[in-house]
Amino acid sequence: MEVFNTPHKVIITCNRRLSPYLQDEIRQLGFTLKRGFATGVELMASVNDCIRLNLNLHCASQVLYSLDTFTAHNPDELYERLSTLPWEDLIAFDGYVSVTSNVNNDTITTPLFANLKVKDAIADRIAPEQRSGFT
Repeated sequence: MEVFNTPHKVIITCNRRLSPYLQDEIRQLGFTLKRGFATGVELMASVNDCIRLNLNLHCASQVLYSLDTFTAHNPDELYERLSTLPWEDLIAFDGYVSVTSNVNNDTITTPLFANLKVKDAIADRIAPEQRSGFT
C-alpha cells in the first residue's frame, strides 16, 4: 500500500468557529477543499501532503488520513474488515499505534471496545509474519 504518494480522503478537524480560517490556510497552501463543515474540512491528499499540512496549519486540531471507509454492523465485522488491510506495510512489528474512535452503533456501545477490536485486528495481522522466525 503506497500511502505516502496516494491521495485519499483526509479530514482535518478544528475547534468550532475556526473552520473558515482553517479553510483559508488550506487554500493558501495550494489544496482544493472537497467540503467544509463547522468543525473541519475534507480534502484529498497523500500522507506526504498530511505531513506538510501538519507542519503548516495553525487552526487544525488533527489531520486524519483515511485508509478505508466502511460500515460495520457489529464487532466481528469491524475486526474482519480491518484485518484485510495491509497493516504490516504501514506499521513495524515493534512499532507504535494509537487508536481513538467515535462510535455510533447499537452493538458497539463504547469507543474503548471499538479501539480494542481495532488494535486486535492490527496486531493479529502484523504478528503472524513476524512470529514465523520465532519458535
